[in-house]
Amino acid sequence: MNKHIKWILKQYKAQIWFVLIMIVFTLLSSAVSIAYPYAFKRMIDLLRDILADPSRYPAPMVEVNKVLMFFLAIGAAQFFTGFYPCIRAWVNLRFEHSLRMLYFGFVSHKDFRFFQKFRTGDIVTRLTDDLSDFPKISWFLGSGIFRAFNSFSMILFSLIVMFSINVKLTLLSIAPLPLMMVVFYFTSEKLYTNFERNQRAISNINSQLEMSFSGIRIVKSFVSEEKYNRFFDVALARRFDTEMSVVKLNAVLSLIYQYIDYFAQIGVIMFGGWMAVKGEITVGTFFLFYTYLSMMIYPLLDLPQLFVSGKQAFVNIDRLEEMKAHPTFNKAEDTGRRVDDFHGLSFDQVNCSYPEKDRSIIKDVSFELKQGERMLILGATGSGKTTIANLILGLVKPDSGHISFSGIDLEEINIRTLRDVVAYVPQEPSLFSGSIKENILMGNEGASDIEYQTALKAAQLEDEVTQFPKGDASPVGQRGLSVSGGQKQRITIARALIKRPRLLILDDITASLDAENEEKLWQAINRDYPNIGAIVISHRLSTLRYVDSVLYIDSRGKAHKGSHDELVFKNKDYHDFLHEHLKK
Repeated sequence: MNKHIKWILKQYKAQIWFVLIMIVFTLLSSAVSIAYPYAFKRMIDLLRDILADPSRYPAPMVEVNKVLMFFLAIGAAQFFTGFYPCIRAWVNLRFEHSLRMLYFGFVSHKDFRFFQKFRTGDIVTRLTDDLSDFPKISWFLGSGIFRAFNSFSMILFSLIVMFSINVKLTLLSIAPLPLMMVVFYFTSEKLYTNFERNQRAISNINSQLEMSFSGIRIVKSFVSEEKYNRFFDVALARRFDTEMSVVKLNAVLSLIYQYIDYFAQIGVIMFGGWMAVKGEITVGTFFLFYTYLSMMIYPLLDLPQLFVSGKQAFVNIDRLEEMKAHPTFNKAEDTGRRVDDFHGLSFDQVNCSYPEKDRSIIKDVSFELKQGERMLILGATGSGKTTIANLILGLVKPDSGHISFSGIDLEEINIRTLRDVVAYVPQEPSLFSGSIKENILMGNEGASDIEYQTALKAAQLEDEVTQFPKGDASPVGQRGLSVSGGQKQRITIARALIKRPRLLILDDITASLDAENEEKLWQAINRDYPNIGAIVISHRLSTLRYVDSVLYIDSRGKAHKGSHDELVFKNKDYHDFLHEHLKK
């Protein structure tokens, strides 16, 4: 079975009750549509027979009333089928919502390699534009397929009636259908290629917009608006070309289909009219065929349109599946052994590299961190300090070696429970749209007011929050644009501390904290979060006062652990590093 068909059936299985409702309404709608012309045929032929030979109908009004009751029954059924377009639109939205949640879940579990390949704007396009509106996936799963099913059932019901009345005229009516299929067969590959190019162009536009707006301060500080306008103009021109190629191809196909069907309609009118004049068919039968043929014009166009829109939707499906299928080393978060506390950390001959680099970042790194111990990681830029933090959190996988957390191999741990006891403050603080309080409570949504105030005070935010117009309810803006760099960093510190973690990882946060605020932070941690272990990545040597040990990573990626005094006197590389650092 075709992979796209399998994918569609899988989505239908997940929404089986709504699909069944759509099937029932579709068949009922088609039956009601073809019943009206048949009722008119019966009325026309009945009136003709009554006028031609009244003796055949002793009680003509009884027969007329039967036909009128048939009309009333059809009218009552049509009242319910009138909701069919609304139900179809509702099912479209259900598919859009469920697919967006499904694939967002896949994306959120990917590792760093995924986000190196797929840009933010591209991911956003695949989860928004590729899913919604005509002729994208959600529309195709609901309206696209069921409109075609509605058309097919209407044609089928019509043909059953038509074949039962006149075979020759019916065969003439369906003559254009094979020709339409031939036209689609020879254009299907071009449709797929053109639409794929168009979706890539849309992704490029969104990526360009995301980069421009997220870096708007840099763009303005370098007076680069015109440069970015040129970039955007080139991307827009590319999208315009690909969009027009899709529009032109669809327009040509639609025109071809219409003319094929119009010629068939003319043939049926002429042939059917000639048969009616000769008396081979009744006037009611001619009316029935003419009406059915008029009704079948758009259904006949809908059937090939299903294949056209299907080719476009298949591109979107492939783009979603490409994200899902991208390999990741992250295992399911609900598997593995649980950890409820931090009882020590151990690295044993750990090596790690990144795909885009042709060398290892860290080599044969071995060290131990005891419960409650606080360790400072020092090293030159690019030596692998942040890599160690990422390895502990399971964001990066080592090439070789073993990492043990609380005596359990990291590969065997339920990663969600590990992250519950570890809090991470990244070098580049990330805030989300919402208020200051919402960003802090993201670390622990069930935190009490006392825990919230404690974290706020420890991060030196208690006084600053009162200066905002709405206090901690003030919005931080997109990516925290409405707060300063130092405030952004302290919000992320409060977000980490409110978890009451057993191990705290601080990645060069002192770059946004002055010496006084750093000292206050450590005093608050000692006071309010006793016995907490900590890994601190910093270039500020004053941090040495607040830690128990140092892990120095040299230029070769090798690690050396000990107290500051031990390393100064026993490790020449560490001594030289400090000397160079002090000179700066």
